[in-house]
Amino acid sequence: MRLKRDEVERMMGERPGGTSLEEALEVFEVFASSTLADEVYVLDDVSGKRIAIAPAALRAKYRKE
Repeated sequence: MRLKRDEVERMMGERPGGTSLEEALEVFEVFASSTLADEVYVLDDVSGKRIAIAPAALRAKYRKE
């Protein structure tokens, strides 16, 4: 599944402060990609887990503490 960055930013804005990108996307982990700019890819079954690949800047902005 592909999500536009604007859609993900809107989704994060609707969540309570401190919500991680992982929680909002309902994935095990979000990996950063320096080549992606405006889309987030959600992969349903990577070694039995749901993961996402997001632009590095977006990942850094919503990094889990």
